[in-house]
Amino acid sequence: MKRIIVLILFTVLCSFPAFSRSTIDDNTAQELTVLRKKLGQVKREMDLLMRDIISNAPAVGETMAGNFGGDVSVDVLQNDKNVIVRADLPGMEKDNINIILERERFLKLSGTREVMKTEKSPGVVKQERFFGNFEKVVELPGNVTAIGISATYKDGVLEITIPKKAQGKEETVKINVK
Repeated sequence: MKRIIVLILFTVLCSFPAFSRSTIDDNTAQELTVLRKKLGQVKREMDLLMRDIISNAPAVGETMAGNFGGDVSVDVLQNDKNVIVRADLPGMEKDNINIILERERFLKLSGTREVMKTEKSPGVVKQERFFGNFEKVVELPGNVTAIGISATYKDGVLEITIPKKAQGKEETVKINVK
């Protein structure tokens, strides 16, 4: 659209001198210079407008409701034996949730959610669908082990129990100097 407007303005500017091929006096030349400056200002304002529109447009993977990954709330708790991670994932199907433990330190939660809202009132039926992907990485306190991890999903809350790595008993080691 911006290119079309610029093309039209450029055509008008180029055709204006063609219609008045007779002598261009100083007054007309000044008017053309002023017009050219004003068109330059319009172009700059159109560029700023387009940048603003593009920067406020949702990115790929976002929905009208916003980026789904941004609204995933996560709690990290720990006791003597386990680290417990709870994530609010309303509207998710458990088959669409992926959980990955990386380097025994980071828990990566990802998935896909499709939410359908239906509003019915006399004479009006309204349906909206929101589709979104999310990915959230949580740093775990201390090293954990992949052996014995369990996860449950109930009422929109995902709970992951991750066993802590067994702490080796402290032992005294004598080091000989050579």
